[in-house]
Amino acid sequence: MSNYGVHARTVVPYTIAFLLCSICIGQAGRLLPSSTRILRHFRYGLFAAAALFFLVLLTTYGYKTNTFFQDLHIAVTIGIFWFQTLLALWMAWGVLKDARSLTIFAIEFIGFVLAFLTFINVLHVLFVAQIITGAAFGTLLVRTGQRLTKT
Repeated sequence: MSNYGVHARTVVPYTIAFLLCSICIGQAGRLLPSSTRILRHFRYGLFAAAALFFLVLLTTYGYKTNTFFQDLHIAVTIGIFWFQTLLALWMAWGVLKDARSLTIFAIEFIGFVLAFLTFINVLHVLFVAQIITGAAFGTLLVRTGQRLTKT
């Protein structure tokens, strides 16, 4: 998706999408009570995800200018893929513990594997991998938030 952030026609929707994602996830974390240990962990996970999405946005604009910015952008995107996968595993296996959530995690993990295979130049399906991981991760975020905030 980074290529959308460096072209005049797509920079505005790309920026709005990542900025809103970061703001909304951060706001969800801010509004989440921290009354229990699991809620605190989820809250910190939301803050970390918001920060990583914002860093992806910030590192996008200069990644084609030189090797330093390209390496920085790649490091941040690798970090967010790992973070999303580990947080998704925690949400599916550690919090939700149901077949649907484990299936959603499996889908997210397939996207992670596709991203990895793209990174090592075996496949070239990064956009598909980003869509798969993003949709699965977002679904797990919503399901976990709903479960943890039910009283």
